Amino acid sequence: MTQPAALQKEERLFWSTGLGTDVWQMFCAARDGDLEKVKKLLAKDASLVRSAYDYRTPMSFAVANDRLEVAAYLLQHGASPVDSGTGDPLIQMARDRGFRAMEELLERALNRHRGSEAGKQIAAAIRSRDFKAFNTLLSSSEEYIHATDDEGNQPIHWATMSRQPEMIDTLLNHGADINARRPDGARPIQLTNGDYSYRGWRDVPEDWPWKPNDIYLHLVRKGAYVDICMAALKGDEARVRALLDLDPSLANKPSEYVTYYAGSGTPLKNAAMAGRMAIVKLLLEKGADPNLPEEGIAPMGHALHSAVVYNHIEIVKLLLEHGAYPNVPVESSADSLTAALERGDKEMIDLLCSYGAARSLDLLAHYGDIHTAAAVLNANPALANDASALETAAGQGNEAFVRLMLHYQPGLAKQIAVGVRSQGPQDAIKSRELTEFLFQRGMNANFRNWLGITPLHRFAERGDVHNAVLFLEHGADIDAIDEQHCTTPLGWAAKAGKTDMVQFLLAKGANPHLPTDKPWARPRAWAEKRDHTAVLALLRS
Repeated sequence: MTQPAALQKEERLFWSTGLGTDVWQMFCAARDGDLEKVKKLLAKDASLVRSAYDYRTPMSFAVANDRLEVAAYLLQHGASPVDSGTGDPLIQMARDRGFRAMEELLERALNRHRGSEAGKQIAAAIRSRDFKAFNTLLSSSEEYIHATDDEGNQPIHWATMSRQPEMIDTLLNHGADINARRPDGARPIQLTNGDYSYRGWRDVPEDWPWKPNDIYLHLVRKGAYVDICMAALKGDEARVRALLDLDPSLANKPSEYVTYYAGSGTPLKNAAMAGRMAIVKLLLEKGADPNLPEEGIAPMGHALHSAVVYNHIEIVKLLLEHGAYPNVPVESSADSLTAALERGDKEMIDLLCSYGAARSLDLLAHYGDIHTAAAVLNANPALANDASALETAAGQGNEAFVRLMLHYQPGLAKQIAVGVRSQGPQDAIKSRELTEFLFQRGMNANFRNWLGITPLHRFAERGDVHNAVLFLEHGADIDAIDEQHCTTPLGWAAKAGKTDMVQFLLAKGANPHLPTDKPWARPRAWAEKRDHTAVLALLRS
């Protein structure tokens, strides 16, 4: 693999824990099985166990290269046994490669967090609102009271998320813990409108009489603990003040439960989101930092963005006066200025811009805002030296934006190949003309990203025959082998079950017997493991 520019700098990564150079060393040590190096790096910065780049983690490199001791050590220090950053869970990665001992290690780690059959049964009864089945299960065994499902939800969590107070009361009468924490830190009172997987606005019937605040008040009456985040969200100023008097550090202490949703994250975010001006003022007076990071979600703080999204302009003004960054990026949510622009909120836009808010060139490229970009690049032509923004503009089919960037940086096309990146916009170029133009300006059909993935691998995975044709015409290597799945574009197509692409690549002369040194990574092996019978038939013929 090739060291990315961001991992060549001794600077903190924006979306990850750790310095860039330390994260790279962790990746290499995990890949090479250098346990002593891993120990030294974690002794220097324990957060490196959670570090990531392009969604890959140290654990993904340890598993991919069968480094059993390193993987065990990382798990002991809090690494996730699930995510690989590749679309396949870690255990699938080990299974695909035939790493039996690694698979068993991950299985044991997963079993420690895996729910019980009892937990799954009662969760299903609660979600289906089947009170009779729910009662029957509870009466049959005490096991059901605290039984968890695979996400760590106990029945009390499900009864709360599905907004069923009768079930909540029944569980409490049987001894359920009203403040039970899930593995992600969430307590029932923080889940009255669901979570990422079970969303109240989507999954609770629209005509259900109990609303999230009704369930919140019901839990409070039953004795649920109200932490500072929930108190800030609900506008309980007396509770916020009392908690701060007991522990002033709470003003800058995120909840154990950190997500995009209400009730999680920081107290200031929750107050700002809900428009609680008095509590926002109180928290700021007590030293709350409007730019307090939320790891992996909002590296520059979440309070201002929440106030912008929920259109609380007076709170936005107050946060800006207290030094909030005027344009906050949030993972998978663009940034604050974009939120105001998409709503067409001129007053909010003007306010943010008056404090210096400006969208990144990459976002301008994504949205095709060439007028703003033209002014920005005229003032500072050096900003056009941004391969990521050029790739974004091309991937979105924004031809005029591409031409603007190449006007200032004529050789920049040599640094991209649309479809290569596995992070950010991945769509292939939308027109043959733009593709040909980029090739004329130096775009390399065999450009590899840091993991050796080429555009043809990506096109194969998507079944994008049109762009595969174009890139092959310009010399794309039909048998290039990457370092993620260790296979050719044909292997990627077989793995993804893209029958038409498999047929196309075979007709173009793709070698079905590569790689020679890793039988598990050959196209036929991928098709067998994923049970793609039509692909198998083509490969056998």
